[in-house]
Amino acid sequence: MKKLLNILGALLLSITIISCSNETKDTNVKQENTENTLVENREIIEILKQKTTISGKAESFETTQDPSNDAMSINTIILSADDLNCIAETKLCEELTTFIGGQKLVFNSSEEYARIEGESPEYRLMQKGVININNTPYSGILYYTGEENDGVGLRFHGKFVFKLPEVKALKGESVILELKGKR
Repeated sequence: MKKLLNILGALLLSITIISCSNETKDTNVKQENTENTLVENREIIEILKQKTTISGKAESFETTQDPSNDAMSINTIILSADDLNCIAETKLCEELTTFIGGQKLVFNSSEEYARIEGESPEYRLMQKGVININNTPYSGILYYTGEENDGVGLRFHGKFVFKLPEVKALKGESVILELKGKR
C-alpha cells in the first residue's frame, strides 16, 4: 500500500511539473481567446440585480467589432449631463447632480470584452473602463449587450458600475449608471 501511495505521489508530481512547463514564458505572445474568456460569477449577477442610480442615453459612442462573432468592445461613450435621469432618492440625486455639475461624462476603455456566462441574458459582455467626471477618472466595469441593428447601425444597452467616494449620500455603495446608445 505504501509503494502504491509513493507511485501515485510521484505520478501527481510529474503531471504537475509537466503542466507547469507547458505555460508560455513570453508575456508578449498573445494567447488565443484570452481576451474573450467566459466569466461566471455570482457576484456579477448580484450587482446586475441592484437598482439603477442614474440612466442616460449616449450622445455618441465608438466600438470595435469582433469579426469572428457578433460581439463588440465599446471604446468610448459620451453622455451629456442634460440627458441623465437620476432614479435614486432625492438627496442622492441632488448630490450627484451637483457633483456632475452639468459636465459631460466620458467613458473610455482600451480593454477587450469578456463574455458573461450564466444567469444574465440581458448583459452578455463586460469590460473594464474609466469614466471621467469633471476631469477625474473613476474605474469600473461595464456590463452590456451590443448588436448590429439590422445592418443599419449599432446599439447597446448596459450598466457601468463604479465607486464615487466624493458623494457622501452613496454611503460607500457603487453608482450604477444604466446606458443606452444607438446609431
